[in-house]
Amino acid sequence: MIKHAATTLLISCLSASIEADALAMTSVTAIDVFAAEPNATTQAGPAWIKLTPRGAFTSRDGRDFIVEPEVLVERFNADKVSVPLDLDHATVKKAMFGEAAPAVAWIEELQARADGLYGRVAWLATGLEVLTAKSHRYISPSLKTDDKGRATWLHSAALVAAPGISMPAVASASATTSKETSMLKAIAMALNLAPEANEASCLSAIGDLFKRIDPAIHQQTLASLAAANTELVAIKDAGRKAEVDTLLEGALTAKKITPAQRPQFEALCATDDGLAQVKTLIETLGAGLQNSNLDKRDAVTVVQTLSAEDRDIMKMMGLSEEDYRKANGLTAS
Repeated sequence: MIKHAATTLLISCLSASIEADALAMTSVTAIDVFAAEPNATTQAGPAWIKLTPRGAFTSRDGRDFIVEPEVLVERFNADKVSVPLDLDHATVKKAMFGEAAPAVAWIEELQARADGLYGRVAWLATGLEVLTAKSHRYISPSLKTDDKGRATWLHSAALVAAPGISMPAVASASATTSKETSMLKAIAMALNLAPEANEASCLSAIGDLFKRIDPAIHQQTLASLAAANTELVAIKDAGRKAEVDTLLEGALTAKKITPAQRPQFEALCATDDGLAQVKTLIETLGAGLQNSNLDKRDAVTVVQTLSAEDRDIMKMMGLSEEDYRKANGLTAS
């Protein structure tokens, strides 16, 4: 009994190891993706089915993939071998171990479209029976990927019961999906065309829109806008100058600044932000500059002491005390 149990365990371990090695060797990963035709009959199945989306996507179990349909189409055309469509990935899981894995349909052609990879399917009777029974309603491709998750080869596809990604049914995965049809109808109506207008009519109408715009009128409109903008800037500058003049004349009258200081203050008011700062500064200055009585004193020996307001102005305008005294006619310290 012990020997028999050990043998069974060894066979089980070897089988698991062989299966893991085989899967690792093929690097084929199954992604359950799109609903198969739910209303298929035994007479016909969907001619074209969507196999993968375009670009990067994540399956419901958390795996990440990157599909460039053109790469898979190029490999398919180079191989010149139809891709089997089986049940539950039998080709991947059973055929490599010598077990029966019959195809229920064959993918005879691949196309790279704007939204993903499509396959033209030749259905066998067993495949149509499965579609009719609705026991396996979803399509799942088996993709070989590189170490970055980029698909390099469509190994096979399968009808499965559970999709890995919530996507539209294969019944609508034709050259024009229902979503695309609705969008085209909305575009047609926006262009004042009949709702049933085709893509060519919509594109033609869009082209006509551009023809209706005279380049000369377009250029004239741009020139008018530029002129209007220049005029608005001039009006704004004139308004600011009037405000600056009123502010500085008032400061001179109140003897908060001297005539020699006016050019510096005016330069600071060149922008809205600068004007606001000068307003604040003038409001904080003292009540007024008093007479120095210098004409009654010895000009050589009299040195006027600078006030706190004087030093604030010096700091704001970046002047040294010497330059400030010179600008205001004060004796050097």
